[in-house]
Amino acid sequence: MRCNPRMAATTVAMLLLGGLLGCASAPLPPKELISARESYARARAGAAAELAAADLEGAGEVLERAERAFAAGREFAEARDLAYLADRRAQLADALGRTAAAERQRGAALQAYAEVQLALRRKRAPPGDAAEPFEPGTPPKPQTAPARARAPERSLTILNGR
Repeated sequence: MRCNPRMAATTVAMLLLGGLLGCASAPLPPKELISARESYARARAGAAAELAAADLEGAGEVLERAERAFAAGREFAEARDLAYLADRRAQLADALGRTAAAERQRGAALQAYAEVQLALRRKRAPPGDAAEPFEPGTPPKPQTAPARARAPERSLTILNGR
């Protein structure tokens, strides 16, 4: 099987051209930078944008530094390290935002609980008796049962063998 010299030269030229074009293209960003971008976008879309804005801003600044280091073609390690730091800061901002949102929900639930408890106390209170206000986070005071008439105690004497 003989190879056509013209076809071989064309194939070699195309491979060389493809190799040169491949080397000239921009390098792919490190996985840390991709992860940092995703974490930052997730945090911006969540509760962190409102409830942990300062932490989110700090993560954004570090992410910008990582992007600049990568775009400038500086040391790959510097861009990767900054991206890792930005990723962790964005994750922290996201967690702080979700925690603050949960605390808000908890406060609202305690307030609603206190209002229901107060309404129940007022409903159960005898006419003319003011129900005591109920503070959120404190257990309700036990209600005392009406005093029962006690029967007089009787002494019991047990006789041995008789």
